[in-house]
Amino acid sequence: MSRLENLLVIAGILLDVFAAMEIQGAMIAKLKRKTTAIACLVVAGLELIFYLGGYAICRLLVIKGNIVNPINYGEVIAVIILALLGIRLIIKGIKREFVQESRREGLIVFDYIRIIVVSSLYTAAAGCACGLVGTTIWQVIAIILVISVLMVLGGLYTGLHFGFEKKTIAYVLGALLLWGVGTEIFLSRVINLI
Repeated sequence: MSRLENLLVIAGILLDVFAAMEIQGAMIAKLKRKTTAIACLVVAGLELIFYLGGYAICRLLVIKGNIVNPINYGEVIAVIILALLGIRLIIKGIKREFVQESRREGLIVFDYIRIIVVSSLYTAAAGCACGLVGTTIWQVIAIILVISVLMVLGGLYTGLHFGFEKKTIAYVLGALLLWGVGTEIFLSRVINLI
């Protein structure tokens, strides 16, 4: 996948993190720098661990020759994964989960870590697809680090200033990004239409 495709996929997946952090930001009275830095580190670390895990598993399958023609299968799998991840985000946006909102002094890591781990499982699926098509790992690591921090900060500040009602927009935007990349891969590489 190209650098732009990687950027859009990671941004689309991490818009789920944005929404989770927006909810957390809506419930705190004040953002503290230390707590915000810890949140950024935790999210970026979890996203990297899960992405690299998915990437390593699928890359090993390719290297050992367990998958015949991995690039073609990888592109088809990437399209399917991106479509399913987009559907998941739309369902989350429509679902309108009940949020027990109560003001707190600061962020509590255990309140949002479960949500981030679940989101990271989908990052692992994206990592697996990238492992099949042979994406350059270092550029994706840099993208994950930067986008994770931006999504955490953006979500916290949006929640702090505007509440958590904007999270539906984040879900829809994430789905559109994932579907856009999936459509581009499908048209240009799977069926060679573009």
